[in-house]
Parts: sequence; structure tokens; C-alpha cells
Amino acid sequence: MTVRLYGSTPYQSEFEAIVEKVDGEWIILDKTCFYPGGGGQDPDIGTLDSLGVVEVKAENDVIKHRVPGHGFHNGQSVKGTVDWPRRYDLMKGHSGEHLLFGSIQKKVADLDLVKIAITPEKKMVMVRGKIDWTIIAECQRTVNDVIGSGIESEDIIVAKDSPLLEKARVKLDRIHGDMVRIIKFGDFDIAACAGIHVKNTKEIGMLLVTKFTSARPLGDFEIEFEVGQKAVDKGLELSTLALQASSILGATTSTLLSSLTNQKDELTRAKDSLRTYAKEAIARIEPSIIGDMRVYSGVFEGIDRRLLMDAANSIVEKSASMCAFATEDEKLTLIVAANPDLGIDCTMVLNEVLRLVSGKGGGSKTFATGGANARGEGNRLVAEAIKKVSTSRN
Repeated sequence: MTVRLYGSTPYQSEFEAIVEKVDGEWIILDKTCFYPGGGGQDPDIGTLDSLGVVEVKAENDVIKHRVPGHGFHNGQSVKGTVDWPRRYDLMKGHSGEHLLFGSIQKKVADLDLVKIAITPEKKMVMVRGKIDWTIIAECQRTVNDVIGSGIESEDIIVAKDSPLLEKARVKLDRIHGDMVRIIKFGDFDIAACAGIHVKNTKEIGMLLVTKFTSARPLGDFEIEFEVGQKAVDKGLELSTLALQASSILGATTSTLLSSLTNQKDELTRAKDSLRTYAKEAIARIEPSIIGDMRVYSGVFEGIDRRLLMDAANSIVEKSASMCAFATEDEKLTLIVAANPDLGIDCTMVLNEVLRLVSGKGGGSKTFATGGANARGEGNRLVAEAIKKVSTSRN
């Protein structure tokens, strides 16, 4: 059985141990400071005798360390070093997650915890419950007040029938054995947890929610956050962006949200007007006649591509017709469609034309679409598509 030093001395990052077993790249020691992960927190990495420990995991009563390229043998004494800056960041993140979820739960009684991720790249809690940005903002302020107040954490082992568990967040059906590990931050938050935490909330420094998005179907919301200096840096970045956006819109930071809402409403109305115009413009297209074929063509700017594609499909399925449409926004989109009775290979026509501007696309023999960074070339490409179809039918 491996003695788990990280449980009793979480701030210890260096230790000496004896190799008890070698299993390929995996090493089992008599004791270790390497945390194998749990409670959503990533496992530690570091070194054994300066060789990289790239993976750590728990199997029954032992902790296994993966050390590629090692030459260790049973009974050998080794020195282990945990990547402390990484570990400390995860400790602060995990403690911050407890405070954040606990704060939200005080406002949303039926809040359900779905998933936690505490990694160097991402710190996140996924929940089910009715939350909005107002609740997030209030809870964020509460958490940072708790952080600043310097509450000491307590690591407590209790029996499953302990009265303390009545106040704790715990799912007893997921806990093996008769004892439960509880992490307690004063009276603010009490929860069962297998992770490693800071001694005092002041060590977290700051917590900042950086993203609040839908998490369906797994949960309702995913809340990402940063802690410590990363939270400070991200806060400064977002503050600068808010000030810049306010300046661009001619608003103040206090009216930025309402200004953006008005801009969004105006854009929606403009898009609706453009769609109406587009439908009318397409309906007024007079086809040219090439042999027994009607040819509908046009170049449009700012029109929704899906609307144009639907219109092309609708036109060609009614008669012996083909369509060559282009729309130009940041890039050019070309659409070639044809009634199946005409025997035109639309994908071949499309790619031969787009090759002229280093573009590409795909589809079927009766409908194809593609694009290129060739704004301003719409008329030429539409004409080329019609020319190729006309030539192939003569």
C-alpha cells in the first residue's frame, strides 16, 4: 500500500521513497506526494530522479507513476519532485470551485452538480438549475469577499452517520467504505471531496468567471473561471475590451449592454429586410434560354446563403432549368443547380469554375456549392458556369 503524503501534507512537493515494484514504464513507491487525481482535479506531474513523471493514477491501494525511459529497480531509493506551481494552481482552482458552487447553491436551492474539471488549461463546473448572469455576478462578488476574509479550510474524516453530513454536499451512494472525507471552509461551504485544497481562502487571490454557456444535453450551464494571477490578468483584459467596445458604440460601460441589445435588434431588423428583398429579387429573375433549358443567374451581396440555396433547389425542381448564383460577403460562394433531366454534372461544373480562383466545393450531380477568397469575382464565375454548361450541351 502506498502512503499518500499528499493527503496529510498537501504543501510538500519533494520527498524520498523506495521503489516497491516496476511494471514497464509504471513505478510503485512506498510513499508519494504525487496526487493521482480525483474530485475533478487533474493528477500531478513532476520528476523522479530528474526523469519526467508524465502520468499518475490510483489502483486499489497503490499509486502508480508512469516514467518513460526509466531504469529503476525494486528497492532503489529515489527523489520525487511534484511540479509545484501547477499543483498549487490546481489547489486554488479546486477550492475556488467549492466556494463558487456553494455560493450559487445558496441562491438556487435545486442546483445540481453535473461535472467538475480542474486542469491547468480549464477550470469549470457544469450544473443543472436556473441561473443567469445576474446570479453569476452576485455569487462572484460573494466568493471574492470570502476569499478576502481569509477563512481557514478544514480536512475532516467522518463516519457516514455523522451529523456533519446533514450540512454537507455529499452523495453517499458514490462513496465506498464507512468513512467520508469532508472539506470545510468555515460555515460557508461544507462538501465531501477527494481533492487537495488550500489552507486559507486568501491564497486563492481572486476568482473570475470567464465564460457562462449552455451545456446541454449533459447539463444546463457550464461555468468557466480563473483564479489567482490568471483571474487578475483576465479581468484587466475583459475590462479593457468593455471600455473599447463602449467607445466604439459611443456608450458608457453602464449603458454598454443596452447599446449592444439595440444594435442586435437593429441588425435583426436589417437581416429580415434583406431576406424580404432577396426573396423578391430572386422571384423577379428572368431566365435566359439556352436551347431547351432555362438559365437563372445572379450575384447577390449580403444575402443568406441558405436562402439562396433553397431558392435554387426550388427553381430547378419545377422545370428544365439550371441556376448559377453567387453571393459575396467576406468570401465568395458559388451555387450551381440543375434539373436532373438535363444531365448536368453540377459538382464538376462548380469545381472547374472555382479552380480559376483557387476555390473548391462539393455536392451532387444536381446541386453543388463551394467558395473561395475571391470577392468581386462573382459575375465572372457565374458567367463561366453558364458557359461550361452551354458548351457541354452543344
